[in-house]
Amino acid sequence: MARVFSSPHTITMLACGGVALGVMTQAFSTPGSAAAGTTADGLRRGVYGAVGSYAAYSALQGPATHMVRPHAAVWKVAHGLFTVYLLALVVLLFQTPDDAQKLLRFFWNDLGVPLPAKSYGGDCRIYVPGHRSGMFGIVYETCFDEFTLAHVLGWFGKAVAIRHWGLLWAYSIAFELCELTFEHWQPNFNECWWDMWVWDVMICNLLGICAGMWVVKFMRGRMYDWSGKLKSSPAAKTNRAPRRNEHSSPVKGTLKQMMVVFTPDSVETYTWQPTESPGRFLKCVFLVVCGLIFDLNAFFLKYVLHVPPSHKFNLYRLFLWFAMSNIAIREYYVFIESPDLSAAKLGSNAWLALAVLIVEILVVVKNGKGRFTAPWPRHIVVLWTVAFTVVCAYLIAWHRRIASASSRRAEAASRAPAKKTSSRRAPRRSTKKVARD
Repeated sequence: MARVFSSPHTITMLACGGVALGVMTQAFSTPGSAAAGTTADGLRRGVYGAVGSYAAYSALQGPATHMVRPHAAVWKVAHGLFTVYLLALVVLLFQTPDDAQKLLRFFWNDLGVPLPAKSYGGDCRIYVPGHRSGMFGIVYETCFDEFTLAHVLGWFGKAVAIRHWGLLWAYSIAFELCELTFEHWQPNFNECWWDMWVWDVMICNLLGICAGMWVVKFMRGRMYDWSGKLKSSPAAKTNRAPRRNEHSSPVKGTLKQMMVVFTPDSVETYTWQPTESPGRFLKCVFLVVCGLIFDLNAFFLKYVLHVPPSHKFNLYRLFLWFAMSNIAIREYYVFIESPDLSAAKLGSNAWLALAVLIVEILVVVKNGKGRFTAPWPRHIVVLWTVAFTVVCAYLIAWHRRIASASSRRAEAASRAPAKKTSSRRAPRRSTKKVARD
């Protein structure tokens, strides 16, 4: 059975897909018997059918990724759908802001209505007697809303993808700083201090990061491998944990095999080492910056395209990004780990993720013209200027310190006297055995 699902069966799936497409489009029905519908309905169904057909093509002929569980086709489909998302953003980018709203309403009738401005920092009192939700009603209504679970799950996914405590905490704190930076443009970023630093950072982010890192540690301890390469290596066979019950029942063994399909064979931890060198630090900073852009794009896209937070458009975007980020970060890690970075090539999934980030920024800029008119607060400009200057100065000093240390080592090695070899030969020891008395 495993062989059946592991084989591609491209010809069989092509025939089945052709039959299914003919039935769904009523290609073989008699004239006049097809279900009537408007032109818009037919065009909408055609777009959905084209997306489904490209997803099927990606599953059969898409580029291979590092992931093989539960099936390699799942990650190929994720790559294909992410490509469709990129093309949809490009189409949206070529429209005027009004036409972009009409295009979105063509697929979802509930879009196109400007979102009400919602601020969480209007009243930051913790104890309020007589509140409708109790004495701590403001804290309760602010923290325990419908987005709390999504917040924890989001950081769980980021922990599974990045797998480094330092980078995750830097990412978490940096996003709160970005909220403070852009709160004059986004009312949603205006939060109370206890909501931002206590509830978000110390509770929600901490729970998501700990859960994600625990999953990575647990699966790595059981010698699981997302890529599946350790499955065939001799070292993996010797390092596998011994089975506790070799004489289990057939039903139990079958259930175990079914569950194994949905678990990776091993999970590798990433040694990002951001403090190894200035270059390595900048490469890790680039990863965090990309994550910040992804989070900020989620808020700004909702704002300029009038997409409610609970709309399924945001849900589709998050699912696609979660699937793609696992592959893209893996490829980026392999790229920066290459011994010769000038000859290395960035993976196709990592390249695709960067392309989507760029196009999302362009969509926000074009559709947000005339909306971000509030001037930058002076303290924000001063603080970021000082921080950027200090970091640049520290990196330059760090680089000079490493360069001077290496030059001193080279100079000391050149001045060291060469080892002289003595011309006298040491007397050879007799190899004859001495007879004992």
